[in-house]
Amino acid sequence: MPSAKQTAAGVVALFNASDDTIDMIEGLLKEARSGQTLVWCHFSDLKKGKVDFARYLGEHNPEVVIFDLSPPYAPNWQFYMTMRDSEGMRGRGAVLTTTNKNRLDDVLGTDSLALELAGEPADLQQIGMAIAAATRKAHTSRLTLR
Repeated sequence: MPSAKQTAAGVVALFNASDDTIDMIEGLLKEARSGQTLVWCHFSDLKKGKVDFARYLGEHNPEVVIFDLSPPYAPNWQFYMTMRDSEGMRGRGAVLTTTNKNRLDDVLGTDSLALELAGEPADLQQIGMAIAAATRKAHTSRLTLR
């Protein structure tokens, strides 16, 4: 079971809707010189069951998982919550992004705590810092499991 073992240092998983998002996140990881590599699949493939979330986590064992939410926000939010709260996410860092945080928050009626991913330097800096914080969380978890 993925939660019972240590996460793989340096692996970041991205569940997204856009190939441009992949390029942006790969660029962030390269720029950070963290030695992290990116694995990814489309969020819709998880939602449709084409990719099994637990199996994907077990196969790649990422230390950080980035969820990029796109419309339709309400059903994608519910699916995200199910994945985020799953046993397989225990010990992993998580980052939530979206291209329209204001719209996501309006649909939810609350602050999603998502980071806006629009390609602006300030957005990318915030996401880079969130990935670093999520990586530290996973590192702490790995130390605890030793």
